[in-house]
Amino acid sequence: MDLNSTLWVVVKIFYLIAFLLYVAFGAITVKQTYLMTQTLEIGLEGLIRTFAWAHAIFAIAVFVIALISL
Repeated sequence: MDLNSTLWVVVKIFYLIAFLLYVAFGAITVKQTYLMTQTLEIGLEGLIRTFAWAHAIFAIAVFVIALISL
């Protein structure tokens, strides 16, 4: 292995760690949205939960695509 190959492996690992943190952020967003909609009643709870779940699913999909492509 040369230095260039090793450098790219390190960069790929950092990208995967960053995407994994993004998945964690999506999960935290779902949890916080659940707590918020339990506290506040504004009439848009279903829509807000849908967006939070869509964001979490998108984060997971991005991580899986990065895992496959990297």
